[in-house]
Amino acid sequence: MKKSDIALIVIIVAIYVLFFTNIITTASVEGVSMYPVFQNGALTFYGPPVNISLHDVIIYRSPEYGIYVIHRVVKIDNAHYVTQGVDKITNPVPDNRIGLEPLEGVPSSNVVGKVTEVDGYIISIPYLGYLAIIASHFI
Repeated sequence: MKKSDIALIVIIVAIYVLFFTNIITTASVEGVSMYPVFQNGALTFYGPPVNISLHDVIIYRSPEYGIYVIHRVVKIDNAHYVTQGVDKITNPVPDNRIGLEPLEGVPSSNVVGKVTEVDGYIISIPYLGYLAIIASHFI
């Protein structure tokens, strides 16, 4: 067995352990507001919403529409986060100015998690999120 095969097996086992112990959970990206950070249909990983700082990518439930949103934090004010997608064409202004979140921002109680980063790089798997997106439309 080659070293690359062993490394791949170790990575797969580590991913399964993280999934089944709920240390890291996954979310599917639907839309283009975070391109090029995320492609439509990407699968990303997130952990608990702790130590959120400026420029972190968070997942929150929109208090205005009840949908889940994955966007970057552009302002922190007390226990509220103002977010915005990184694609300036589809998201030219922060979410609080388009009604996706309240004017003061998303309350911390609506934040579901913080997207996992390793050395400043966001971890995602292109196209794998399509499975969850398709399944959610039939369930």
